Amino acid sequence: MNTFRTLTFCLLAFSATSAVSAQNSDFKNSLEFKIQLLSDNTYGVFVQPDHSISPSGKTQTGSGQVTLVVPTNFTYSNFKNLAGTWIENARVNAPVEASDKSYISFGFVVDNPRIQLFPNEETLLFTFSTDGTFNGQIALFNNENDPFMTPNSYGSNPGNDLGVVDFGTQEGLVYYTYARNYSTEAEDMRTFAATASK
Repeated sequence: MNTFRTLTFCLLAFSATSAVSAQNSDFKNSLEFKIQLLSDNTYGVFVQPDHSISPSGKTQTGSGQVTLVVPTNFTYSNFKNLAGTWIENARVNAPVEASDKSYISFGFVVDNPRIQLFPNEETLLFTFSTDGTFNGQIALFNNENDPFMTPNSYGSNPGNDLGVVDFGTQEGLVYYTYARNYSTEAEDMRTFAATASK
C-alpha cells in the first residue's frame, strides 16, 4: 500500500471513528490554538501540542478549520500561509445570535507547507494584516460557548478543528485533534519575538 493510500485510509478511519475518540486511546484531543498580535503588527494564528503529547517528525495533517470572531466591519489583507494551506471558505456577518460580530472561517486545504508539530513549541499557521486604523478585538471562536455555535440561524458550521495523524510513534498510528484555545483573544504582543520560520 503506497503512502497516499495509507494516508487516505488513516484519514477515513479518523473521520469514521472521531465520534468515539474519547474511548480510543489512539485518539488524543491535544492540539491548542492561539491568536496573537505580532511584533510586525500582523496577526498570527498558532497551534501547539499540549503537555500530554510529544509528536514525532512523521505527522500529516488531514483536516482543519480556524474561525475568527471579529467586528462586523472587519477587513484583512496580506494573508500568508506559513504552515499548511488555508483559505477563507465562509463568512457570516451580524447573525442574530451576535449582531455586532462577523465570523470568518479559514479551511485547511493541503499540508503544504507541512505543519510541523514540536513538543512544547508553537507553530505559526498563517498571518494577516488589518487596516492601519483598526483598534477592535479579534478572537478565536470558542467551540463550547460561542452564541453562534451550531445549530445556528444560518445553518453554518463555525468553529476550530485540526486533525493530524502521527506515523512515527512507538504506539503505532496516533491521531491528534484540536482540543481548546490556549489564548482566545489577540493580545498586543509586539515585544514578543515571533518566529514564523519554524
